[in-house]
Amino acid sequence: MTVLALSQHLSFHARGDAAFVWHGLTGDVAEMSRDVLGLLLSFDPPRDERDAARPELSPEQAEEFVGILRARRFLVQTASQRRPDEMAPLLAGFPRIPRAAVFERGDKVTLYTRAGIALGLDPLTSRLFLRCDGERSLGQVLGDSGPQALGAFLRLARADVAALKILAKPVSQGGVQLNPAAESTMPYPEIPDVRLYAAGGPAPPQKMAGEATFASLFQDPHPSLGGQTYAQALASELRRRGAFAGSPPFQVLSVGIGLDLPEAQMETNIARVQEPESYQAVVADEIGTQLGFSEGKNSGLLRLVSDAASALAPGGVLIVADYGDPKAEATPQSVGFGDLQKQAEKSGLLGARVVPLAEVLNLDVNVQALSTMRASLPALQALFAAHGLSLPRRAWLRSEVESLAGGKLDLSTVHGLQWAPLSERALGLSPRQFWALVATKPGRTLH
Repeated sequence: MTVLALSQHLSFHARGDAAFVWHGLTGDVAEMSRDVLGLLLSFDPPRDERDAARPELSPEQAEEFVGILRARRFLVQTASQRRPDEMAPLLAGFPRIPRAAVFERGDKVTLYTRAGIALGLDPLTSRLFLRCDGERSLGQVLGDSGPQALGAFLRLARADVAALKILAKPVSQGGVQLNPAAESTMPYPEIPDVRLYAAGGPAPPQKMAGEATFASLFQDPHPSLGGQTYAQALASELRRRGAFAGSPPFQVLSVGIGLDLPEAQMETNIARVQEPESYQAVVADEIGTQLGFSEGKNSGLLRLVSDAASALAPGGVLIVADYGDPKAEATPQSVGFGDLQKQAEKSGLLGARVVPLAEVLNLDVNVQALSTMRASLPALQALFAAHGLSLPRRAWLRSEVESLAGGKLDLSTVHGLQWAPLSERALGLSPRQFWALVATKPGRTLH
């Protein structure tokens, strides 16, 4: 009879109805629903795996999930009620440092966590840590350092540090591809009472800083926008499209972003969008998730497009910028731009097109930028702060970071800086995933 037990090295995290279980020895993290989490917790105390069905899961589903949980070491086999040795089997695994882990090499390694805490490793742990290339086994990494080194070393795999992953196979044999969590450094807030949560209790409040918007990454004048801010670039596009072909002052309704238009009277109250033919421009920026989602549609944005068609003066311009995919269906988190385009056409707007937001902004997307995940930004900020440098949340170009660090921080000693074309990623956001609906009220020549 196989008796399974819950690993004693797990921590539990959540975001809404999605639970994340982090293995503190391997660094593995798995997302699961509350009912699967309940199944996992049911093995504490240990019990026969054949008695795994729960009311929410069929026996077949339970059997499938138990197999997955065993493979991920969240469930471990034991021959008795005693806890098994979970460290010894890891000696055949292959330790690897995730790309987004943040640390500085020197005489010893200093790790920086998402909480902005600096952890100085002792010389032995530093040497072991730097051997973790994903090709050497854990046994080879440890060498003759002795078992006393193992505890401090594996401490680096815990969720609060997230600087180590133990792969089942070497990187050269697909170890990263086999482990979908091999690059993850971000568990969500820890669940205070995991059994209450599994039974339907509330999710823990988000402790991370507010989610960055695309506009916030360019809120200051930026080289990729020709020295303009995001808001100024949007205003330039409105002018280019002829929204202000007449005598000022102009009426502009801007929701979600404050536009800098000296020649215009600005309105930010979305309730005013129904005033007939009084606005030269209506702009909605990254507010789709706030306006409502029903019946598979971004219902709030669809109403806004319809109302904007009435509120715009002849020749007025509508721009709706948000996260989404023009070929995908709407979700509560992303905009269905195809639906918006159809609504604009149905409402009588002309030239309705869905275009990349980078095109609307005239954003230079070919330059190299900091592509580090949002979750590891606080760690990078702590590292830079240790050298008297400020790294605020924005779209950082590689040239800007190198200039900032000049003479104060040797970037060649920093792990966790990732560079990619701005089109791919700016911090945790990808410009390619942001689009804009652009349309014009008939009455003047289209531009």
